[in-house]
Amino acid sequence: MALGVIVACFGMGPAAAEESAAQVIQSFGLVGTWSVDCKRDPNQVCTNNGCGARMTYIVPSAGPPTIRNVIGTFSPGQVRTFVSTIHSATRIADDKIKIVSVQDPPPSTTLVWWRQPGEVWEIVLLKVGDKYRTFSAHRDDWKKISEDGGFDVRPPPPPPPATQYDVLPTRWLRGKETLLLEKCSD
Repeated sequence: MALGVIVACFGMGPAAAEESAAQVIQSFGLVGTWSVDCKRDPNQVCTNNGCGARMTYIVPSAGPPTIRNVIGTFSPGQVRTFVSTIHSATRIADDKIKIVSVQDPPPSTTLVWWRQPGEVWEIVLLKVGDKYRTFSAHRDDWKKISEDGGFDVRPPPPPPPATQYDVLPTRWLRGKETLLLEKCSD
């Protein structure tokens, strides 16, 4: 009997290797540039209706995958660019993946509640047809949250007379459903 179990174990062969972060990102179809509105150029000055933005998932032939975000500003000729290095990506359902990334320097903004260099963030993306939306995004300790359950999350306005937070807020407000991102041709 014991010999049969040992033979059966050898017959099964090695366990299937887990997909790398790059493979998960590729198989989920994320490689390339995405935006809520591909017609809105992040290099153009923002308007009262918003700014152009692009999120590019890059899988190099060597090294870890990255996410490059480019967001327009109200200043002509200036954009805000920030990059995150992806440390892991795991498929958690046919239509969802979880990405763990670290924000690279320099800081994209000094807002205390925004992602800062060295912070580890967990992001879950939900595929909807040929588009996707951010289902959740939070710092690994949950002290900073930008999306939760498919909705935007932001801190409430700071208590007067302050116009911005000097310390990390402890309360977060749920906003609108996260927007779908489409793949851009550029």
